[in-house]
Amino acid sequence: MLVNDTTHSQFDVSAPNYDAEFTTSAIGKIQRERVYFALQVNKLVKSKSKILEINCGTGEDAIWLANHGLSVLATDASEEMIRNEKQKASGFNKSDLQFQQAEFSALKAKYGTQKFDLIFSNFGGLNCVNVTELTQLFSDFSKLLLPNGKLALVVMGRKCLWERIYFLLKGSSKNAFRRNSKQAVAAHLGAGTYVSTYYYSPKELLQLTDANFKQEELVPIGFFVPPSYLENYFAKNKGYLKVLYFLEKGIFKWKFLANYSDHYLLILTKKP
Repeated sequence: MLVNDTTHSQFDVSAPNYDAEFTTSAIGKIQRERVYFALQVNKLVKSKSKILEINCGTGEDAIWLANHGLSVLATDASEEMIRNEKQKASGFNKSDLQFQQAEFSALKAKYGTQKFDLIFSNFGGLNCVNVTELTQLFSDFSKLLLPNGKLALVVMGRKCLWERIYFLLKGSSKNAFRRNSKQAVAAHLGAGTYVSTYYYSPKELLQLTDANFKQEELVPIGFFVPPSYLENYFAKNKGYLKVLYFLEKGIFKWKFLANYSDHYLLILTKKP
């Protein structure tokens, strides 16, 4: 299994509070808006396109995609996340938006007879698997995509500048440089839960995908805008966050900053 039962249970526990702690938070909204903007600028939001979303969480992205005319099959390993998603999307036509429980390791077996225009993974779902598992997953993605199909992957990188400064100021060098580890790191998920997390630089992901994909775009997500665990401070200082959001919008094409952001969006095209 690519995502173990312990990880499942952690996401199940966090599911009821996930929207309040991230989706509807000020920082969460801004980071998500930046992802959506990048998808649209890179012409990935095309009416009638068939999308496979993995690690779809509480369904926020799937609903947004469906509202923009795409046909979305949204999957997540957590049954509790799927239950919340279905409640959110109760008014949608099932042919346009479907939610199904599926682990990463089951995607090719469950959906191998279908072909997708785009596979989308938002906000660190791929950080839940190690290098060996990730390599296999990219091979599976290639088989699930149509010719010239795309991957849009939002991943947590290794050199988040905000994180390093924040924890160094708190006197915790261990946490400041935790993303450097090649081993799993226990990252806080919310609701008192932690999940094993692996961090990947853009260069590392490009090396893992080189056999089947070529790079189209690399976008920093959260260079000026801070990580979501700083929400409490910025909820009380919204003026600062507005300034950071303004600055964030100005670095959209500055690819090199992806290395130092909380997340980055990597867009890839399937090779012939």
